[in-house]
Amino acid sequence: MAVRFRKSDGGERTASKAAVAALNLGGHVTFDELLEVVTEAHGKPIELRDIDHSIIPAVTGLWIEKDKKSIILLPAGDNRLHRTHAACHEFGHILLRHQGCGGVETAMPSVFQHVGSRKGIKRMLARSLDWNETERAAEHVAYLLSLALLPNGSESPSDFERTFM
Repeated sequence: MAVRFRKSDGGERTASKAAVAALNLGGHVTFDELLEVVTEAHGKPIELRDIDHSIIPAVTGLWIEKDKKSIILLPAGDNRLHRTHAACHEFGHILLRHQGCGGVETAMPSVFQHVGSRKGIKRMLARSLDWNETERAAEHVAYLLSLALLPNGSESPSDFERTFM
């Protein structure tokens, strides 16, 4: 299945900028500080868990929300930069209060067939093959959060990278 792109209407960028601005990050933050701030905004603990890539081969990050906590699954074998970006993308879904998707159960029935309400899962969100407004907005938040993780004064001179601002 091919990834489908659609031109952005800009609405998700406005919401993304507002969600990140509401965190009042100021300057440079560490990943642990970012996790703490996003956890506070979410109103419940966020647990990052490594998962074997073979269990979720088509997923780079997965947010599972339960009543008392959220869990973000990240493939254990991915490099630190990729895992950090995937976590920031999932933070985007959390901060923007995105609803779950139905594609996870279809894409990975062997893993999620018997999981769900009996395990207290309220919603699950994973990257969609359909590059829709939800995914674009979460990706924009990830980019903005990633800028806060960089040392001050590191704004990119690249025209391509500035398209995400």
